[in-house]
Amino acid sequence: MQKMPLIVVLLLITPAVVGVSAAEDETIVTTKIEQAAGFDQVLIECFVAITTDGCDTSRDKSIVLNWWPWSDETNSNWPDDDAKARAGELSVNLSSDKSQLITNEEIIAQEAENNREEVKSMLPVVSLSGELNVRQELEGHRIDIPVAMTPLVNLSDSTIMYIYLSKDSSIDDHNRRLTNLVYEMKPEIGFSNQANNTTQTTWLLTESHLTAAGVDFTESPYGWSVTFALFGSLEGSDTNQLLYLNQVELVTQTKNVELNDFLLPLFAIVFGVIVISTILGSMYREEHGMPVITGYWHREKSNCLVVELVTKNRRMEIKSLEVDGPWKLSSRFKSRFIEANKSTKIELKFKQQEPSECRIHIRLEVDELGVWTQFLAIASVMNEKELAKFEEV
Repeated sequence: MQKMPLIVVLLLITPAVVGVSAAEDETIVTTKIEQAAGFDQVLIECFVAITTDGCDTSRDKSIVLNWWPWSDETNSNWPDDDAKARAGELSVNLSSDKSQLITNEEIIAQEAENNREEVKSMLPVVSLSGELNVRQELEGHRIDIPVAMTPLVNLSDSTIMYIYLSKDSSIDDHNRRLTNLVYEMKPEIGFSNQANNTTQTTWLLTESHLTAAGVDFTESPYGWSVTFALFGSLEGSDTNQLLYLNQVELVTQTKNVELNDFLLPLFAIVFGVIVISTILGSMYREEHGMPVITGYWHREKSNCLVVELVTKNRRMEIKSLEVDGPWKLSSRFKSRFIEANKSTKIELKFKQQEPSECRIHIRLEVDELGVWTQFLAIASVMNEKELAKFEEV
């Protein structure tokens, strides 16, 4: 009986714990793109070995992004298409045995540091503002990124803004673990390179690409980040630089619940509490109202079964009493009342003993609890006697 309330709880509370889903193409949550924390950070991209060893999780004044290019070789469910494409852009010879670090798109970290000195005194060279809008689309999500981007100096035509979507901790279907794994990369070039010329546009991380990369904000809503990295050179220079770097923690679930979204789960909970309280109350009444029934064979009278009924806090009537064949009562049973908190013994006389188990059906009507049929099974005395004879031999 105790399992019933649990089942009712699960059935009734389930609607209340289901997340509020947004309508198709509706913005679920928005994250503002704040100003970059500083201008002395570097971007470290690590192309990990199959063992996933050899890449730093973090460094001072740096943002670390890890690339996994080995899904074809390992049957991992991690995405690797963008990793291979990015390795090609940077002329990285992938090695399954050794992880490789790239600093600001330079294989040699010192070269990246030397290049940085050329623009260090001029930073910032770009202003970027906007927001990240997570939207539900089809069976997944997309990210709309409306921005206003303004170069503060003239930039070269080769300047590219890279957008990376990464997760702080990832586990694949073979239990490999990797921090700061890049799931999606999107290069953007549709902006003005002229100083003080603002471009207002919307960049997209599409649902099809995110779904193909295994991004699921419903199953795994936490730990996502979007990194903006602008690479290129200043006008008149041929030195490739990291011109802008900003990492934004992506919020994928709303913290606010509309009243209409809240009322239905609340009503479900209240209804569930009422039903459970009713069931528990009924169980309590039954436990404290139903009689205790036992039976045993009379020690002195042959073929006589004693049925003992102990009532609790409810008066009851024994409406009928029947036995299964081949057992037969010597006389017809007559109904009778038993007051509350009483113990009554009823002697049932049978025509003869049978070797089979004696099965009795007792139909009761208990005050406020209704009509019940109780079942009583007593072993035959003949079997006990046969067992005694066997033990004597």
